[in-house]
Amino acid sequence: MTHCPARGSKQVPHAGEGFTMPFGLSLGQTLPEQDERALATKHNAALAHMLPLWGPLFGATVVLFTLWDFWIMPARIALTAPLRLALVLIGSIAYRQWRLPWTPVHRAGFIYATHASGMVAGAALLPNGLLIGLAAITATLFLVSLVALRLSTFVLIVLPSTLLLIVLGLGTMSPYGLINTIVLYLFAAGIAAAMMAVLVAFRRQAFLFEKQLLHSARHDSLSGAANRGYLNEAGAREVALARRHKRPLALAMIDIDHFKRVNDIYGHVAGDNVIRELANVCRHNLREGDLFGRFGGEEFVCVMPETEADQAFACVERIRRSIEALRLDTGRGPLQFTISTGIAVLGPGRDQWESLLQEADDALYQAKGGGRNRTQVAGAQPHDQAAP
Repeated sequence: MTHCPARGSKQVPHAGEGFTMPFGLSLGQTLPEQDERALATKHNAALAHMLPLWGPLFGATVVLFTLWDFWIMPARIALTAPLRLALVLIGSIAYRQWRLPWTPVHRAGFIYATHASGMVAGAALLPNGLLIGLAAITATLFLVSLVALRLSTFVLIVLPSTLLLIVLGLGTMSPYGLINTIVLYLFAAGIAAAMMAVLVAFRRQAFLFEKQLLHSARHDSLSGAANRGYLNEAGAREVALARRHKRPLALAMIDIDHFKRVNDIYGHVAGDNVIRELANVCRHNLREGDLFGRFGGEEFVCVMPETEADQAFACVERIRRSIEALRLDTGRGPLQFTISTGIAVLGPGRDQWESLLQEADDALYQAKGGGRNRTQVAGAQPHDQAAP
């Protein structure tokens, strides 16, 4: 496995553009694919928590419409009540996950299809029931606005009850009444779909704000690398996973040589540029699944899962040589800097995050003691390392 292949600069995908309303919300805007998946996952999780309450409340409402049936035509309640109850009971299997291989959206769609069909079928058994009950039937469309994230999903969810409404309307209503019912129903469906689009736009905007805040909380503002708090949290998790699955993992601690001298001679602005350039070089050479963070001051840490010592050494050496070849323009002349690195790999005596960090730190001090601008692997003799 080639650990750190040369890569060009990444292009950050841009969200698709939509219609921007006066208050800055874009309708029809889409996020990059990865963010859309993350938003859908978050929406599914929220929906999964909501369904055990949303489903029974919807079901109870459908069953309580039996009282409306009794008010319209008491003689028909023997037909409408069992029909409504049967469809609610069928839909109730989706109130909880059980062992159904459905996503929360699938479950919500099944609940809506059965429960809304119960309302339509029950109303169709009453004289002018579909026309009289149209307001309640169309009101349920707005529940779908809370469930669907896409127009196609919205259409699929409402399609069964809509077709049932049309079919039963053909058999129980006059042509004028049927046309009037369909027009009003489609008008309400259009409003519900527009409401869904607005809610989705708000969700996407909130997702982006939350993502930005989370990134700011987890990353160093100067270098863009993970900050120490998040580095410790994510690093400990990676070590635990590697230990549990018996997979290799390497950790490299990088320190800028004579960084105080850089600040003293070239100024703190140049020192900041040095940190940024180091972070850029590391990100360019590390894999997407690697973890890179600023441990403090001029020290950085790279966590490399699925990586043996020789692979980590080759990757870090590539970073070291790239840094050595850099020339930064400053107001006080060109600036060249170097780094020293210590590497530790997961193994006996260093199977925890803290012990792995300590081993890498000890190896780093060996590299500095050996002349700086070099890489030292913990447990190896200094003369085994590549000379600068």
